[in-house]
Amino acid sequence: MAPGIGNLKKRAVITGLGVVAPNGIGKDAFWEAVVEGRSGIDWVRSFDASDLYCQVAGEVRDFDPTDYMDAHDVRRSGRFVHFAMAASRLAVEDAEIDLTRLDPFRVGAIVGSSVGASGNIADDVYATYYAKGPRACGALDHVLLAPHTATAYVTIAFGMKGPNASTATGCCASLEAIASARDILRSGQADVMVVSGTEACVSRFGMSLLCRTNVLTHRNEEPSKASRPYDATRDGLVLSEGAGALVVETAEHALGRGAHIYAEVCGFGSTTEGTHLVVPDASGIELASAFRAALLDSRLAPEEIDYVCAHGIANRDYDIADTRAIKQVLGPRAYNIPVSSIKSTTGQPFAAGGAWQAAVACMSIQTNTVPPTTNYGTPDPQCDLDYVPNKARSVRVNATMINSHSFGGTHAALILRAFDEHLGARN
Repeated sequence: MAPGIGNLKKRAVITGLGVVAPNGIGKDAFWEAVVEGRSGIDWVRSFDASDLYCQVAGEVRDFDPTDYMDAHDVRRSGRFVHFAMAASRLAVEDAEIDLTRLDPFRVGAIVGSSVGASGNIADDVYATYYAKGPRACGALDHVLLAPHTATAYVTIAFGMKGPNASTATGCCASLEAIASARDILRSGQADVMVVSGTEACVSRFGMSLLCRTNVLTHRNEEPSKASRPYDATRDGLVLSEGAGALVVETAEHALGRGAHIYAEVCGFGSTTEGTHLVVPDASGIELASAFRAALLDSRLAPEEIDYVCAHGIANRDYDIADTRAIKQVLGPRAYNIPVSSIKSTTGQPFAAGGAWQAAVACMSIQTNTVPPTTNYGTPDPQCDLDYVPNKARSVRVNATMINSHSFGGTHAALILRAFDEHLGARN
């Protein structure tokens, strides 16, 4: 038996899912949209993008943050905080757990955010500072700009006094947060962790800078068809915003309260290319290493993976790297495993993306359904796997492999599988 695998105190399980996304708020609305291939990508409305070459994005609309937090806190905090709070509350509600009845020192939170308030309230604070000087700025402005502010708001809202942290590894941040939460639970420092990834970078500031890097799509004519992961006609990512959150508990704690368990967090791996801030290595070598590390950590063999919920952001080299890494790790079987990217309907929300993917992986395990990669019509010879084109598929899903890739070259891989209480006894 692998060390600790039969010890329910050292197994981390996901019991709650919360999503705030351009194509759905709440787990059920989001999952339905992703499975149906319903896009949340549209022309930008929150600011004038007419002078930018990219004018489409995944904006979260019909969202009222006062549904999830005090109006006073809403007024003074950034949109990335609003999203994190909303997703966290939705996840806690979905888990049907009353955190106020638990020992507060046994409950904690980790929030991942790539840019925090940059592109949101930071724009206003900087403008005020340069126009009127520091005395015109608020006493809390410095604190409110930091990515850790989201974590602080979540812990305050739920009365948490246990382990807490913030991750800022770009698009990998929420997968890193999930892995860190699992390690905290395994160590015995907590019984419950609320984990999320949040981003609010759909702004004039954020999109203008990304246009300078030329990583965004040029397709403005039909926004819902702009994001084309793995398709030969892909030409760049579509920026989006939102948050995803998960309640992660020890299996002992979850079973003790009769919780519904979506999946077990089994393995994690992280590597870096260590070569360039923006230009990726299309070989897939580093991602393959992260996949192998996650498999080793999970004590699963490559042939046990049933579905790959891939990063897939419609960047030419990133998509090729995904494909090559999957083939390096899964071998010939890679051609028989469904691989899909939800970014075709959600866009790319940086740190929130991994949390959305984790929620999708959980629902795939629950429903034995794999969501499609939409806008896939022209095969790319260098991306030649089964990307579940345009239509969801019914398939047995017991174990899923998820990956994210950050600017700077960081790769993260996470493995979730269906929870089996008696797994240790059988082994």
